[in-house]
Amino acid sequence: MDNRSQRLQPAAQVARDREDAAAQALAECQRRMAEHQARLQQLLTFRSEYTEQFQNAGSSGIPVHQLQNYAAFLASLEHAVVRAQQRLENLHAEFQRQRDNWVMSRAKTQGLDAVIQRYHLEQGRAEERREQAESDERALQGRWRVSDD
Repeated sequence: MDNRSQRLQPAAQVARDREDAAAQALAECQRRMAEHQARLQQLLTFRSEYTEQFQNAGSSGIPVHQLQNYAAFLASLEHAVVRAQQRLENLHAEFQRQRDNWVMSRAKTQGLDAVIQRYHLEQGRAEERREQAESDERALQGRWRVSDD
């Protein structure tokens, strides 16, 4: 490995570490987002079932205080649904930021890897040219010895 690519290896490792950390943060955010989506879906299902019960109870005739309890609970449930939707929107925005961060980290890693690869190729070509020049030199020296004899 040539000197230039050796000097870039620590920076490339830092870039890979940052990319890995960004990927882990993205995965964690995606996990939390899926978890909150499931909770929201549960709340929506529960709200729908409870609304149906409330409507059935109201049409069958129940005491006013029980209707008020149903209405208060539904209002509380609605508030919980709104909070869950807001939290999910916030998580979605965080996910987009984490994704952008990962994409940038990935691009930096790929860029450094490409530079290191290019340096390796350049070093290989230089080594081939050097070997060819040495081979040509040996061949010329061999001819000169034969003609001197």
